[in-house]
Amino acid sequence: MSLNITANCSDVPCWTCRRRRLRCDRALPTCGKCASSQRPCQGYGKDKPLRWTDSVASRGKLMGKKVPRQEQPPISRVLNDPSVQDLSPSMRHYITYFAQECCQECVLYDFERANPFKEFIRLIPSCPGLCHTMVSVAALHQAFRIAAAQCNERPVTPNSNPTEIQPLHQLPAYYDALDHKQRALGFLRSEANAGSFSNPDGVIASMIMSIWLELMDSGRNTWRYHLRGLREVMPKRGLSLALFKDEEELATGLPQMSEYFDTSYAVLEIIGSTFVKAKQAYQPLFSMSPTLDILKRSESQTWTGCPATLLYVLSLVNAVAARAQEIPPDVIGNILTHLRNFCPMKWALTGAETHYIKPRYQLACIWQAAVEIYALQVFPTSSNEGRITNSLDLSFHHLESLLPADVHLKGIIWPAFVIGAEAQTPFQMGLITDVFGRLWTLWRCQNVANALKVLEKIWARRAEEGSFRRWIEYVYEWGDDWMFI
Repeated sequence: MSLNITANCSDVPCWTCRRRRLRCDRALPTCGKCASSQRPCQGYGKDKPLRWTDSVASRGKLMGKKVPRQEQPPISRVLNDPSVQDLSPSMRHYITYFAQECCQECVLYDFERANPFKEFIRLIPSCPGLCHTMVSVAALHQAFRIAAAQCNERPVTPNSNPTEIQPLHQLPAYYDALDHKQRALGFLRSEANAGSFSNPDGVIASMIMSIWLELMDSGRNTWRYHLRGLREVMPKRGLSLALFKDEEELATGLPQMSEYFDTSYAVLEIIGSTFVKAKQAYQPLFSMSPTLDILKRSESQTWTGCPATLLYVLSLVNAVAARAQEIPPDVIGNILTHLRNFCPMKWALTGAETHYIKPRYQLACIWQAAVEIYALQVFPTSSNEGRITNSLDLSFHHLESLLPADVHLKGIIWPAFVIGAEAQTPFQMGLITDVFGRLWTLWRCQNVANALKVLEKIWARRAEEGSFRRWIEYVYEWGDDWMFI
């Protein structure tokens, strides 16, 4: 099967193309023509977006009067820092691109003061190595977007595969990504061999973003090296913080940055242990906070959108599966009871804007079904098999109901894969393929395309052997360590 991109288009042109009087390709979530010209896309909203100027009024006596110039946004302050004045125009462009295009994809809701990845930009002046990691992420992201936009401008046949877009090696942005990736790896190598970190927070941020880069590029195997390295260098971070920061900086800067690291590491570690045979029990690295408190922060500080209770259940499943001894039935029963006591509607109503309640409810239902399916794959019990069958059609309905422009769509790659692995009929397989087509339209990352390829292998293997084996055994058997987020 191939990803369907023709269905993921808006009915109207974007506002940027309207203002420029250009023909819009109507791609979602942003116009491909805007992406290829590197202009901000103003979207497809019903109401014409406002454009802020420095004028007091557009009519009357105050028309043409100016207001005092406002303070520059944080990214401008960073790029104006004397310590980064030697950056090339290309690098400054990519850092700006990272702030404007990449950071919003790293969190479920993009609030200026609550986006940890925008906070990472503040570390650039004191950590040049982080700059290379950030540039490599931005350059690869842009390369995928440009290649996909150029593909959209060509005729699309029903059997065309959007993963076979213009070869990336023809794009300068791709070469920039490879160049700065090598520089970033050299920086991390030198820091690992040193007695202490030159900038401990900058090094940790660089390692977390290196995992992001590997997920964008494929999502297979290499991300584990960075995650394992993150665990191994943590003792050095404590020593380095004492050397790098004075007492005042340690009191004010460390807690907030540690929270960001805690939540990112928690999601990567828990989700990363799901499709690998040698599972890892999650333990907080950056603080002594209870696991559930860390996971509650992850709801707003990361992109998955997984309710904290369900992510906690997922961590329990991995921890129990990591034990060498046989799993007692009462332990499995307690975990499943905890999972099924979760109320999606109650979670959706907590702290949500009114127009987000329905998609948040759908997102919670999708994650709840996926976590249950995964739990029964890891330690199956025959008495619970009917529960999956009864809720599967509803799960497919919720997946289908999330629209391409919905911000919650970015949080469903992992649950869509798990639910998709349970697909039995051609209709269900086609529906999952369409869902991944929307995800591809949103992110254009090989992680999404590879997830669908693995699903197709599972479907083919089941058709060949029958449905008596658990699909997670196929994933273990193939030997690749996948992370689909």
